[in-house]
Amino acid sequence: MANPAATEDIHVIIEGDDDNVRALPDGNIAVDQPDGGVVVQLNPQRAAEAAGVDDPAKFYANVADRIGDSRLLTLAIELYEAVDADDKSRSEWLSNRADGMELLGLSLQDPSAGDGASAVDGQSVVTNPLLLEAVLKGWANAQAELLPAEGPCKVANQADKASEAQDELGECFQRDMNYYLTSIATEFAPETSHMLLWGSYFGGSGFKKVYTHPLKNRPVSEAVSPEHLIVSDATKDFASCERITHQITMRQSVMKRYQAKGIYRDVVLTPPTPTPNQVDETIAAQQGVALNKSRPEDQPYTLWEIQCELDIEELAPKQFKDKGVPLPYLVTMDKDSQQILAIRRDWKPEDEDCNRKRMYVKYPYVPGPGFYGTGLLNILGNSSAAMTAAWRLALDSAMFASFPSFLLDKLAGRQNTSDFRLSPGTAALIETGGRPLNEVVSGLPYKDPSTGLLGMIDKITQQAKETGGSPDIPVGEGMQNIPVGTMLAHIEQATKVMAAAHKGQHRAMDEELALIADLFRENPESFWKGNKDAQGYWTVERLIEALNTRTLQPKSDPNVPSHIHRVMKAVALVELAGSPLGIRLDKDEVLRRVLSAMREDPAGLILPPLPPQQGPTAEDKIADAKLLEAQTKGKKVEVDAAIAAQKPQLTQMETAGSIKEKTIDLAKALVTHSGDQANAHRDHQLGLADHARNVEKDAVDAAKTTHDAMMDRGKLALEHRKVGLGEAQASHQMGLERDQHALDQQQAGHEMDVGQQKVGIEGAKLGIAQQAADTATHTALHPPKPAGGAKPKKKK
Repeated sequence: MANPAATEDIHVIIEGDDDNVRALPDGNIAVDQPDGGVVVQLNPQRAAEAAGVDDPAKFYANVADRIGDSRLLTLAIELYEAVDADDKSRSEWLSNRADGMELLGLSLQDPSAGDGASAVDGQSVVTNPLLLEAVLKGWANAQAELLPAEGPCKVANQADKASEAQDELGECFQRDMNYYLTSIATEFAPETSHMLLWGSYFGGSGFKKVYTHPLKNRPVSEAVSPEHLIVSDATKDFASCERITHQITMRQSVMKRYQAKGIYRDVVLTPPTPTPNQVDETIAAQQGVALNKSRPEDQPYTLWEIQCELDIEELAPKQFKDKGVPLPYLVTMDKDSQQILAIRRDWKPEDEDCNRKRMYVKYPYVPGPGFYGTGLLNILGNSSAAMTAAWRLALDSAMFASFPSFLLDKLAGRQNTSDFRLSPGTAALIETGGRPLNEVVSGLPYKDPSTGLLGMIDKITQQAKETGGSPDIPVGEGMQNIPVGTMLAHIEQATKVMAAAHKGQHRAMDEELALIADLFRENPESFWKGNKDAQGYWTVERLIEALNTRTLQPKSDPNVPSHIHRVMKAVALVELAGSPLGIRLDKDEVLRRVLSAMREDPAGLILPPLPPQQGPTAEDKIADAKLLEAQTKGKKVEVDAAIAAQKPQLTQMETAGSIKEKTIDLAKALVTHSGDQANAHRDHQLGLADHARNVEKDAVDAAKTTHDAMMDRGKLALEHRKVGLGEAQASHQMGLERDQHALDQQQAGHEMDVGQQKVGIEGAKLGIAQQAADTATHTALHPPKPAGGAKPKKKK
């Protein structure tokens, strides 16, 4: 039985004084104790690694050298066989992608039989740009929405925490992240644009790789060509992939730099011999460059970077120790020499479940039945091929109809040549042997393209655009009076496929931005390194706070797939602000959103808010009342002066009326002693005179009535002005205008009365003159009898 006292003297010390630490020949460490004892630390490398497990640089270090050469060789053989099988399983997909790139029509071909582009010399080799047009439209719209000039990201929910001006941390995080993605990580925008064009829209799936670059020592996000991303078959997404392999082409100089920095193992590699696939060959042919380098020194290495699951007992954490559970690792190997260059852990240090780190982001167009999505190549490929064939048929028919071939009689073929190329207005001699020319030469039955073929071309084009989701927005004459709601509905109907693709791409960029932000946790200094304006603001603690409390998201709107949607929504908002419901809207906010939708900088466009208006003081009110009273008195004086000016005219009118009555009485006296005929005529004239007098009297009465009414209204207006002296100046001005109008009417009535009086006087004078003439005539015809009785008889 062991001595208990002996067991009590055994102590385990993890760390000792650095001065007492000695390295043993076998690689272990001996620590001298103060009492003369020695503590031996076995496997110090693992202990040091466990002590620094929270350090990302140590946790993700290359551990390939810790595995024996025989074990590395076995892993290399197994991985090469697995990745090679994955690569061969997609051979049909690579062939379809290479054939689809031919349908874009980017290669310039010679229509001659010499280069194999055409079956016969002169046959058309044109390619219909239907597929290319759809790809370019989709790419241009996606780039405009996902890559705005001011930066691709924003901080979400700033308004929920504080106002935009007060949320300093969120504003700085958004501003400096956009600065990083546009000015420091200059590869972000062009790589994303390339991925959208050739990955998402053309092939159906675009891929971005987000990782910490070992030489740049900062997060990068670069595009991965689909033909260079090898995944295990029978998978639908990255989460279910057993292996994800990125085929990397690396220059020899870069390889030496990686080995010198310890990123890759410093081993001897065989000279590289790249083996390109069909897609690489097609791309090289379209661009007119040599695929293989002529100098051996220029040949790049072909690396396979593999995300896989391996059972490496030496690297397994304690919860998976001795359980045979494969864990995720990132393995880099040279394809030609089949040598493993690096093995790194592929899970986060704090993750106890050891789940694989996300490195790749998939940008879809239309989800496919398998891993690769459905792109415009799959949707419009057959239609583009049909349109290409139809175009070539139409062009060849027109060519042969314009320049027909012919059949020549063998007997006539004894002449020098049977090829005739005639210029306009010229002739060629032909030997016919005495036979008619039409019996020697016979033209082939070529004809122009038929209307059916041309109609089919238009039909295929229209249906292909509808299938491919290419928006066809009606514009031009006759479209000005369409309501905004109707236009929005038409746009939405025409862009449903585009909108669905945009939502998927928005989600993918959201995931990509989250991966980039997560990498800054491992290397916070890289966030503000190179940004002079941000270096004095950011610290590690502040950046971690921003990463924990602020969420980055794309600046694009998942519900607005194009700029025309945004503009039409702005137009609808303006119309709503002008409607009766506009009283519930903030005009300044409406203006800000409209300018934002139009992507216009509001600087210099929006006027500053007006200062608050103060109400009038008591002194101001008293001064206004006095001024109004003075103006009212002045107006009363003007009205009294106008009335006084009208009195002489009224007196003159009354005098003229008296003269008219006396003249009429005189006319009656002269006509009293006239005869019967004169009496009848006189009665008629008197009737006319009575009628004229009545008319004139009525006119005078009307003038007096009008004048009295005007005077009464003037007095009433003055009374109203006195009562309403404290009312608004506008009421006073209205009264003045009404008085002026009354005076104008009075003046006009007076002038009309004077004119009528003049007419009456002239008529009376004319009547008196006529009566005098009639009286003289009657007197001449019927002289009066002499006084004194009867006339004396004459003597016989």
